[in-house]
Amino acid sequence: MLDEGEVITIGSDGCVRIWDFETIDTADVIDETGLLEIEPINELQVDKNVRLFSMIKMNEVGNNFWLAQDSNGAIWKLDLSFSNITQDPECLFSFHSGAIEALAVSPVTYLMATTGLDCSIRCYDFAGKTPLLQMKFKQGGTALAWVPRLISYGGAQITAGFEDGVVRILELYDPKGLTVFVGRKKVLDADIRLKQVFKPHTAAVTALAYDRDGEVLATGSKDKTVFFFEVERGYKPIGYITTPGPVCQLTWSSSSHPESTLLIICEDGYVLEAPFPAIKEDKEDRDVVSYEIKDMCLKYFHFTSVKSKILRLIEIERRKKQKELKEKEKQERRKRLETEMGEDAEEELQEEEEEEEEEPLPEIFVPSTPCHILCGFYSEPGKFWVSLFGIETEPIPEDIEDPKAYSIENARRKREHDKLMKKVEEIKAGKREQIKALRNQLQKLLQMNEELPKHMQFKRTVSLK
Repeated sequence: MLDEGEVITIGSDGCVRIWDFETIDTADVIDETGLLEIEPINELQVDKNVRLFSMIKMNEVGNNFWLAQDSNGAIWKLDLSFSNITQDPECLFSFHSGAIEALAVSPVTYLMATTGLDCSIRCYDFAGKTPLLQMKFKQGGTALAWVPRLISYGGAQITAGFEDGVVRILELYDPKGLTVFVGRKKVLDADIRLKQVFKPHTAAVTALAYDRDGEVLATGSKDKTVFFFEVERGYKPIGYITTPGPVCQLTWSSSSHPESTLLIICEDGYVLEAPFPAIKEDKEDRDVVSYEIKDMCLKYFHFTSVKSKILRLIEIERRKKQKELKEKEKQERRKRLETEMGEDAEEELQEEEEEEEEEPLPEIFVPSTPCHILCGFYSEPGKFWVSLFGIETEPIPEDIEDPKAYSIENARRKREHDKLMKKVEEIKAGKREQIKALRNQLQKLLQMNEELPKHMQFKRTVSLK
């Protein structure tokens, strides 16, 4: 942009550079390359991991402040006066630079954590409407769970899953030395650090769930596995089970259930129930070659489309009611005719009764692609609810790919022209048929003329009047 005789450029390298417009405008090429290298008169590096792509000037008299937008999720206030009292870049707002993939709320205070594919985890004080802190990673975040107080009494730990299959335990703390994060008084007395890290999956982690007693952590993934960890022993691996589809949600049963079970919800219509995993002793664990649990007794439930069945039942019920109504009308008419016509009423009714052929019932159709399960939860022991995604099969319109395709107006004109040409062709065809008939008639007359005696024949030069 051009501002007061200076050219200002910004880029994804996070730099703002100022150039002299007159130098650029009066530049003269000195060789055949047509290139001229010049140096900026001023330069500002906003910060690391900043990608600037938009900037506007603030209307403040006597100041040279600008607002810059960072595609990594921030709004910056920049002072481009380049003097002895120039202020440092100030980050006014910081947020995710894409969709929020997961959210978790603190069990003890007004804090929430969010994560997204922009590779950041952020904490907010939603009571004070204040962004609190953030931490950047190499991979995008896909799942979050706040560690229950049974495990972390201070409520200061967060479990995060990432798109590369890694799970990280993070801890909020006071940089001054206080690790228990309760009763925070100021905005700047909190930070976040890595407590533990492990990689149970080969694809994105999609679900994290602690059992009701805080003994086991279950992690689900798009790699079609659920991994169990013993929390008390530093998240020691117990083992994993395979699932029929990518896992989208994990839910442990509450204390109202007689046993602790895990509800595993997969995207492709499968719901599984797994019992509490058996925790092996160290001696038993030494001889295990793989962490896969093959002897776990799982309950399976597979959802299929019931829409066509419901529509069929509705149609059967509608026909049943319609038949009952017709029968009622028939009985009332019978009574009326018997009163009016006496013995002739039965004969009249028989003439009216003509069996109508019923239309066939709607066929039961089950789509080849199962509906995805969005979410689910236990309602009571032995029962659960799920929300399904209703797949609509709308016809796909034919795309217009030919650059020479007619516009709407030209297409209409062509239709009218085609109609006119069709009428002309019909008229031509009619005239051709008439000419053909006249030719046939002429041939017959010529033949008849030749069959006559010579003195009675017409010559071809004779004109008839």
